[in-house]
Amino acid sequence: MVDIPDPTVLYRVRDSVYAADLLIAAVAELDLFTWLAGHGPVPATELCAGLGLAERPADVLLTYCAALGLVDRDVDADDRIALAELGRLHLVAGSPFDLRAYYGSLVERPAVRELAKVLRTGSPAAWASTGAGGDQDWSGRLDDPAFAERITAAMDARGAFLAPALAAAIRDLPVTALLDVAGSSGVYSAAVLADRAHGRAAVFERPPVDAAARTLLRSRGLADRIEVITGDMFADPFPAGFDAHLYSHVLHDWDAPRVERLMASSFVALAPGGWLIEHDTHVDADKCGPLAVAEYSVLLMHSTPGKCWSVRELAEMAARAGFVDVEHRPTAGDRGVLLARKPAR
Repeated sequence: MVDIPDPTVLYRVRDSVYAADLLIAAVAELDLFTWLAGHGPVPATELCAGLGLAERPADVLLTYCAALGLVDRDVDADDRIALAELGRLHLVAGSPFDLRAYYGSLVERPAVRELAKVLRTGSPAAWASTGAGGDQDWSGRLDDPAFAERITAAMDARGAFLAPALAAAIRDLPVTALLDVAGSSGVYSAAVLADRAHGRAAVFERPPVDAAARTLLRSRGLADRIEVITGDMFADPFPAGFDAHLYSHVLHDWDAPRVERLMASSFVALAPGGWLIEHDTHVDADKCGPLAVAEYSVLLMHSTPGKCWSVRELAEMAARAGFVDVEHRPTAGDRGVLLARKPAR
């Protein structure tokens, strides 16, 4: 077998594309660190109120700043935010080493202005900062077949390396019938079935992504093992007859109410003893890193209603839906898989 070089660095370059612009916005638009220096350690809610920030993007910003070592964050103490020495020395007005003017010289970058608006409104900006397609909502743009085909191809390319690692991490699960919710090209389903000779899978996708998925599966000779079921995961009941539901890079596109709705739908539709398999980039439970995931979360915050969810947040949502035996396992490329089981009775 050919030894494949680890492409994690390439994922990180693409996924971090908006991160520097968020720091510029925090420094040049919000003067966040000078504000913190004047107010002392404060709960995140107080910081949001003081600077006029929406909760979701502020959470992403604070995780990123904590991962950079600019603030200290304690989620177990009212999510208290304190200025760290690196931030105090280099990003606060009056410091002899103040770099705010250096960052301010780039404040005219379009993405900086976009991110400042997202921070204040909580509403995502246009995908890839284009403003194309008329509909500024990322999900709405999937109604355009050309855009849907491009996004499906992108997700498929990402999965070529990541999918086998996911499959290896869950090889011990007794999965015989897998529902790949919003599974795009079916690349993850295919990897999971690779060493399950008698397993079957279905990709549950909305139009026109369903058509792109059928084309790809047919071209790979997988149409007899992986069917495509057309449906809207938020509007339609989940198909029955599956003992595992897979969400791969799906929940990070959505806000908490919709993530909880999806988990509840899975709990209802899964067979007793069935598994919820959530594969994604996950923020640590303390919301202070890792840096690569914090950077990717900025892209998601910019362009979708979601973010990279922390392991703790997802575990709590899964438990509220009724799942038990929640476990997290690392996979590859800064990803991991969160597992949760529906009780057998």
